[in-house]
Amino acid sequence: MLIPSILVGITYWISMGRAQYYFSYAFRKPVVLGVIIGWIFGDVQAGLLYGATIQLLYMGGIEAGGNIPSDQALAACIAIPAALQSNLDPQTAVALAVPFGVLGVLINNVRRTINSFYNTRADKLVENGKYDQLSFYSFVIPWLTNGVLYFTPVFIATLFGANVVKAFIEVIPEWLMNGLSNAGGMLPALGFALTLVVMGKKQYLPFFVLGFFAYSVLGFSMLTGAVFAICIAMITSLFRQTDEEDFA
Repeated sequence: MLIPSILVGITYWISMGRAQYYFSYAFRKPVVLGVIIGWIFGDVQAGLLYGATIQLLYMGGIEAGGNIPSDQALAACIAIPAALQSNLDPQTAVALAVPFGVLGVLINNVRRTINSFYNTRADKLVENGKYDQLSFYSFVIPWLTNGVLYFTPVFIATLFGANVVKAFIEVIPEWLMNGLSNAGGMLPALGFALTLVVMGKKQYLPFFVLGFFAYSVLGFSMLTGAVFAICIAMITSLFRQTDEEDFA
């Protein structure tokens, strides 16, 4: 179990380490992490099932100003291994993921507090013109610090298995756990509602109707539909830019 624990810990570090922001932003999704963790434990299908179920919690969620309302990566990296080891049902995995998603916000705030000291050092290097040392304090050290913060809790939880996670859950009062579980049950509806609010805007309704009936009539796959949607979006954006240039 040592090697899988290390791999899951590194996976969480990569997903939240922000070495390449756009990559880590896509990588931290539970549905993606579910495939990776499932591969580590030798059961990709079950990992994907758990990851997709946990992903429903965070559909439609946004990180306003870079502030995460819940750490979906930590929720996935602790709940999915525990579910795979104990053969939990997806609903139980979701209930398990909710409190750890909240705990991840605390870890993120600790990371920001520590990084503020590195930022102060980097500012002094800029003032003194020591640009050759700037990358060390603005990237290398913060990234390694992230590794300690992110790797450690996931490694411990995965190494010692569901018993540690269960012990942690037992410390949480029953009323709080029930509240988190009920909140987790409502979050998928919230995610879908927010998505429908976006699609319900009058300027987007023609695209929604077109996509719905095209899928119903032609019956193409989701990947094919995504390719068509991207092409239509790029064409629409191109014509809008052309019109703005003509009026300029």
